[in-house]
Amino acid sequence: MQPYLNNGDVMELVVKDDENNPDQTASLIKWMAEEKKVAAILLLSTSASALKAGAYADSYKIPVLTLLATHTDVTKDRQYISQLSFDNNFQGQVAAQFVKDDLLLDRVAVISDNDSFYSTELAGEFIRKFTAVGGIITGSLVVDQVSGNYAEALEKLKGGRTELLYMPIKADQVLQIIKAAKEIKWAPELMGGDGLLATVLNQYRDQVHYLEGMYATDFFSKHMPLTQYGDKARKMYESMFDSNISTYAGLGAEAHTVLQTAMNKCTAAENRECINKNIRSTENLTGIAGRLAITGEGKGVRPLIINAIRRGELGYVVKVY
Repeated sequence: MQPYLNNGDVMELVVKDDENNPDQTASLIKWMAEEKKVAAILLLSTSASALKAGAYADSYKIPVLTLLATHTDVTKDRQYISQLSFDNNFQGQVAAQFVKDDLLLDRVAVISDNDSFYSTELAGEFIRKFTAVGGIITGSLVVDQVSGNYAEALEKLKGGRTELLYMPIKADQVLQIIKAAKEIKWAPELMGGDGLLATVLNQYRDQVHYLEGMYATDFFSKHMPLTQYGDKARKMYESMFDSNISTYAGLGAEAHTVLQTAMNKCTAAENRECINKNIRSTENLTGIAGRLAITGEGKGVRPLIINAIRRGELGYVVKVY
């Protein structure tokens, strides 16, 4: 995590906020490539922005490494965009297997958001895997199609003897669902997708008690075993900011290391083609929680963490490769 390459060149960061807006993302990639002539781009936006970024990355032949985007199609038929994250296929499969084999639950309802690429894909992959291993989907609920209170819709799911609600949706939507479930005196097991619990802890701290016991897939966990690299990154972050290292900071540290390693292998550090090739040749690199790799197709290979909210804190449950 040094700002210098092996040849002594400084890695200068040009930081811009795309507001997680796909059109803004596209505009900034164009600006970065044409005006700033950057060597590569780290994208901290979600799947909708990353899906749009792929065409621009290929057009300008500029390496883009996405940190948060998990949609399976981010790298499909693309040459210059890669994922540091796991994708929704892996995430959905792990979640389904965990519910069936570890929680020993057979009856699940799925709640999704049709306005989100992330939500619809992850919900679909969970359903596919859960039914493949013998689970039963008791019903589904699409949040953007419900007017008013969710209680009536949840009554139907409750009547289907649903044991768990799988909810790859936004934190504020999850909180509304849980509150509606309490209205009808229903307390099923709960599970969400990556970033959910961390978002609640960061943005809705005063409401975290509603999520007690809820499970979610994620990139990291506060109490998980760390690699030597991860321990160093944690101590550095905490000494600088006097707070626990966040998911964004952890992924940022890993992305910096992936990019720096790729650039160090190029004779000319600004050679975009060389950088892109080396990003997609990342193998056996040590990350925060374990080994990282990026395939020749731009797919991230990394451990997935399952967390749970316990007494208002993010509790580590298990790590899956």
